[in-house]
Amino acid sequence: MEGTTARRGRESFVDQLRHPEYTGENRCIPCTVTNLGIAGVLSAGAFLLSPWLAVGVALTSVTAIYLRGYLVPGTPELTKRYFPDWLLGLFDRRPAGFDADSFGVESALLRAGAVEPAGDDLDLDSAFAAAWHAEMVPLTDQPSQRAALAALTDLDADAIRLDTRPGRFVAWYDGEWLGQWESRAAFVADVAAAPVVAARLDDWEAMPVAYRSELLAGLRLFLDRCPTCDGDVAFGTDVVESCCRSYDVVAANCVDCDARLFEVPLDESMAAAD
Repeated sequence: MEGTTARRGRESFVDQLRHPEYTGENRCIPCTVTNLGIAGVLSAGAFLLSPWLAVGVALTSVTAIYLRGYLVPGTPELTKRYFPDWLLGLFDRRPAGFDADSFGVESALLRAGAVEPAGDDLDLDSAFAAAWHAEMVPLTDQPSQRAALAALTDLDADAIRLDTRPGRFVAWYDGEWLGQWESRAAFVADVAAAPVVAARLDDWEAMPVAYRSELLAGLRLFLDRCPTCDGDVAFGTDVVESCCRSYDVVAANCVDCDARLFEVPLDESMAAAD
């Protein structure tokens, strides 16, 4: 019992040091590279005084970067201000192994029967929309939402915690970062859509999580009602502040509760189309 108590105490201390919003899937690669470079310079300087001091500085620095995402406070502002966009673009994360020739959100949604052609556009299939909405209806509180996420991930619902933060909705499992969405409404849309899509796609089980997330996010583009308040959904443009830079996005928001349901970076071709 004493060993268990001590272990929990150590885990709690580490959890206090860890910043999940800057690590794991949220880790900013430019910030990490910058801080590792700073750690290298500090270690080299310490080596002039003592090799053992250099080792200590290096280990402390790398541990801080691993747990917190950065070594020097204010790194995001430094990279945003002094790194050019072309350099930051080199670090943009993409799903590992993603092959645009063999996978596409539109083609996958068509195969699933989630959408159907409507002239030059696509519309949500009525049968799919009804099944999707039926999955959303029970997800009205934290217990039901945790249970839905647990069924989707094969995890223990009691160890899942859902947390609303400015500009995002975060899921934690046993104290560890599990995933995040633009809002609770976006989360409800995804966990409700997943079983409906899974029943219609033969390759769903073999599909990596990154592909599934992209597919479900693309499906939110077809929502015309908010999953949590049933308000109208409207499209527009907005400016988003990321860790390292500001950029324009096309976004879908609920006009009643202001929940963000979807956003995608605005590129020049979209601007030209407008």
